Amino acid sequence: MAVAGKKVVTALAVAAGGVTLLFIGLTLANLDKIRTSVAVRRSPRPILKTPGGGMVIVPEGEFQAPSWENPPQLPAFYIDKDPVPREDYRRFAEATGRNGDHITVEDERAFCEQAGKRLPSPDELAKAGRGSTPDNDVSIYGVRGLAGGRGFRCALDLSAAERFR
Repeated sequence: MAVAGKKVVTALAVAAGGVTLLFIGLTLANLDKIRTSVAVRRSPRPILKTPGGGMVIVPEGEFQAPSWENPPQLPAFYIDKDPVPREDYRRFAEATGRNGDHITVEDERAFCEQAGKRLPSPDELAKAGRGSTPDNDVSIYGVRGLAGGRGFRCALDLSAAERFR
């Protein structure tokens, strides 16, 4: 009977160890999402309402990059939750005499500046799009349309956000 009891205790210990390792593995695999969720919740204003629509905060810090690159350290910033609507850009193009069919980076920059914002950097776009896929095109920050490459969007430094509050 003592041998059977030891086998049960050993089996329970192995099962508990396996569950613990599974939990640790899942936690480590999702650690970046957990940190992001905490940082966004701690933010005083995770969503900023602007005349052009809602902007979401992307917290400061590094983000995962390929192993051959140094992960960039970015300050916190706001980014448009959705791409700039075509109708908004069309109105801007008509008012400024720009081509509404072919949008250049300079057109995007000018649009963002007239809205009191700026064009996001490639690193900011990469961080804002984390977690999105072509099948589920919503990032861990709630930014939609980046994986599909739909449209363009504007960004805003935290210090400049006061004008929209």
